[in-house]
Amino acid sequence: MQKIVLLLLFTVAISFSAKSQGIQLDEDFRDWDSVDTLYSDSDDVPSGINFSTLKIANDTQFIYFYLEVGDEINLQDFNDITLYIDTDNNVETGIKEFGIGYDFNFTFGARSGNVYLNGTDPISAYDIGLVSSPTVTSTIFEFKFNLETNVDGQPLFSSEIISLKITGGEDQLPEPGETLTYQLSQDDFRPESFILKKPQQGLRVLSYNVLTDNLFESGLQDNFRRIFRAIDPDIIGLQEVYNNSGADASQLMESFLPSSDDEQWYSGDTGNDNLIVSRYPVIDQASIKGNAAYLLEFGEETMLVIVAHPPCCTNNNGRQDEFDAMMAFIRDSKSGQEFDLDQNSPILILGDMNLVGFARQQKTLLTGDIVNEQQYGSDFIPDWDGTSLDDAIPSNPNLPTTYTWYSENSSFSPGRLDYIVYTGSQLELTNSFSLYTPALPGDTLEAYNLQAEDVTLVSDHLPVVADFTKIIPVYSEVQTDFPGTFQLNQNHPNPFNPTTLISFELSKPENVSLTIHNISGQKVASIINNKQYLAGRFSVTFNAEGLSSGVYFYQLSNGSSVITKKMMLIK
Repeated sequence: MQKIVLLLLFTVAISFSAKSQGIQLDEDFRDWDSVDTLYSDSDDVPSGINFSTLKIANDTQFIYFYLEVGDEINLQDFNDITLYIDTDNNVETGIKEFGIGYDFNFTFGARSGNVYLNGTDPISAYDIGLVSSPTVTSTIFEFKFNLETNVDGQPLFSSEIISLKITGGEDQLPEPGETLTYQLSQDDFRPESFILKKPQQGLRVLSYNVLTDNLFESGLQDNFRRIFRAIDPDIIGLQEVYNNSGADASQLMESFLPSSDDEQWYSGDTGNDNLIVSRYPVIDQASIKGNAAYLLEFGEETMLVIVAHPPCCTNNNGRQDEFDAMMAFIRDSKSGQEFDLDQNSPILILGDMNLVGFARQQKTLLTGDIVNEQQYGSDFIPDWDGTSLDDAIPSNPNLPTTYTWYSENSSFSPGRLDYIVYTGSQLELTNSFSLYTPALPGDTLEAYNLQAEDVTLVSDHLPVVADFTKIIPVYSEVQTDFPGTFQLNQNHPNPFNPTTLISFELSKPENVSLTIHNISGQKVASIINNKQYLAGRFSVTFNAEGLSSGVYFYQLSNGSSVITKKMMLIK
């Protein structure tokens, strides 16, 4: 047995204090790198739970835990891991065991616990603000409690010093005879910055499980209207729409978010519960084992959007089968066997993925690693640049969490079930959030005409939002087949309002085109259209009188090479 102990008190007590250092429960444990280990145990347990490393941090609102458990498990099911905390630093109160007087315990796999302040009070995850991550199986978990929890009017955490014990299977932490003590810091909670306002340019995507057609319930229309108007999405993926059509959904969106003269709401419906409503035309659609694929006309190119709702809960085999089928569809569409997908078209997968089981399913979704290759074909790398898909991992505004599902009527604590994943080679993520209105400050609610209970009244899932810009490759120089120069110079002035000079150089006579694109990649102007020029240096003036302020790209092409540069219009 080998143990690493940071500080010994009376040879059996281990004490420590750490600031939260901006801990975010987002399945990325790198934010824990700056937090010292509170307890490390290399003692090997033959099988099952084998605790190794524990870290704790806190701020004035939350206490955070990082725990390595050995086996790959689901923290919220099929385990007996129990946390015991002496919250008042008094061994004579609560339950005397493990050398402490614990006032609170919680068994994660049973999703229940007790508080022992005045007798015994059963508690749920929601009573103590418990959120854990990830929701899928793992060997490492991070979780948090609310330090401001009150039980029957009494604060649960009444001391700046707590003692704790963790048990599970045949292991416990710390070892028998040792006491683990942690001193709370007074570091203020500083939430990550949050922007609800839709950018002037770019693409806003919304995924929303609207809970068995609640979107169409007259008694909830005002809540949904406020939510959709505050978010103002361009592409909407809806799940759990069983008794209404895509046309019904687009008509409803028109009433929520009326179209201007040059736009409309398009819709897609493959006959299952996964619908799409979009500002971009739907030009093809297909059902994939209860999920839905849609091909959109995205400016001058196509976009593939899959709206998904695989089976829930313990149906791991069914869920894996549907992820295999979805990824095979993307692989085949990239080669033209399913949809006629343009090279380098953006790809989005969004929906209630019900990822509450094996992490293997999440791996398939992101990496294209198919389990049943006999039925669905070989693995592939899903992004065009030979990498995995990116995961937006939207955060909850003003909270250190990323959950997308919340139901106080359930024993399961809030979790991340809903995803937006995308081809990072074609789309740049600029913002993402999972909108939990009870956490919004009053001035934000007022500014966006929201009410605190809006999202919790209409569904057990939160609206999940991601903002993107279309990536346009920018080259400072292009190697060509001919000697000399094919060159596009930086516009001048830059920034500009409303005119700017664009110059380019040719080493031989040839036909060229010069076009202007917005940040979403859509062409907004054509200055030169396949016009023949002699060799030499040329300049043209671009007038952006009819365009709004923002970033634009100007692109010079000669049929075999393309150069793109960026410019800024400020009005």
